[in-house]
Amino acid sequence: MPAYKPATNISASRELAEENAVSPASNPADQSPTATCDNDLSVEDLHQLCGVYTKPALVQRLLDHAGWTQAADLRNARLLEPGAGDGAFLVEAVTRLVASLLRHGVRLDIGSLRGRILAYELMPAEADKARARIAKKMRALGVHQATAWACARAWVRTEDFLLAELPQNGFTHIVGNPPYVRWAKLPATYAATYAERLPKEAARGDLYLPFLHRSFEHLAAHGRCAFVCSDRWRYTVYAEGFRKRWRSTMHFTTEAAGHPTDIFERDVYVHPEILVAERDSAPRRAKRRATGQTLAELGCTIRVGPALGVTPAFVLDSNEDDVEDELLCRWLDTRDVRDGGIEWSGRRVVSLYDTDGRLLDIENYPRLAARLRRFEDRLRRRYIVRNGAIWYRTIDKVVQAKWSAPKILLPEIAKLPRVAIDRSGAIPSHGVYAIIAADGDVERVYDRLRDGKLARALAPIAPKVKGGYTRCYRRFLAAMRM
Repeated sequence: MPAYKPATNISASRELAEENAVSPASNPADQSPTATCDNDLSVEDLHQLCGVYTKPALVQRLLDHAGWTQAADLRNARLLEPGAGDGAFLVEAVTRLVASLLRHGVRLDIGSLRGRILAYELMPAEADKARARIAKKMRALGVHQATAWACARAWVRTEDFLLAELPQNGFTHIVGNPPYVRWAKLPATYAATYAERLPKEAARGDLYLPFLHRSFEHLAAHGRCAFVCSDRWRYTVYAEGFRKRWRSTMHFTTEAAGHPTDIFERDVYVHPEILVAERDSAPRRAKRRATGQTLAELGCTIRVGPALGVTPAFVLDSNEDDVEDELLCRWLDTRDVRDGGIEWSGRRVVSLYDTDGRLLDIENYPRLAARLRRFEDRLRRRYIVRNGAIWYRTIDKVVQAKWSAPKILLPEIAKLPRVAIDRSGAIPSHGVYAIIAADGDVERVYDRLRDGKLARALAPIAPKVKGGYTRCYRRFLAAMRM
């Protein structure tokens, strides 16, 4: 991600302009910086958090997706880079721009070049690097030194993209790697400024969301954006207003960006995707409702296995037998749920409740009591116990009668979502979901989910996490149509 610092003190200071000068030929008046920050420590902290740069291979992919290529006619094109960092996108964009202009017989002077690119970067040192890299590349491409430096100074502005006054005429191409940091981690003064200046649907959740929002606002009709960013905008509650605002006027496509270590200059814990967004000339009609039925329409309920708290206290391995047999139920974890079948490992879970859901007195079960006392310290440290619950209870009630019906099981997180039918009455772990049919006929539902159909139904709505795993949350299972 590009280096980034939010700003709250907006000024046109000559001192900052002089700081931005990168060559003896620079003219501070040309730079026109408008943003400074009143908390350098916070700026540096945020730069450390957000300054994750993009490797060249992904830069090239994104520019290709945006349509900023040597083969394209870029004579009247305008490229925006919201967070330039040290100039990785800009150097490649300049190479393609020069090749396109030369192919169309355009003279490489300030008149043909200056209006083609605009970029923003708040860290002065990083902006300096970007300008220097641009000028060096342009000189290597045969552009006159004065023209190269004039373009570098005009193209890279040391401003806060989220607060800057952008040109009124839209951009035909927008590319980049917007900063990714949770809104709650922003210094309060910066978050307050953004909340005041930015639309409500954009100033929340994650910092990359307003970057996308402002970019879409300044995209010309039929223009195209290409970003590498988190996929959280597609499914989180905080992005609901953002989705509602843009889905009627933008056409979105996404694809996996690759493993973070392959595409970023440092490792980050995020599942990145390539987002390509193209602006329509007019709002599109609402999409026809997706075909197929939901699980609720098929008469099914969705449950997640009970949470235990200190699982080793309540789950016995196949070689353990230190609890009364009448208290034990078959227990299935994600490992036991295979694609198309159950492979029970022999583990069992303790059921501490009678058929009416009342907690048993462990003093009536001396073997169980002895086992649980080995874990008593850990059990007492749990939140529910600190708030008054009996120390040996499970977080959720484990009652076998609630799980005795035939059910379809699927792990909450899986590389490839998979399903299997359980008819043994086993109790699933808290990492496994169960789909139960009201009429007990799980086969008809299973046929709609087996052989990769579940993965295809979840693909448009379920998020990915690091490593390419799919999260099969209850609300995504409830929303999918089969």
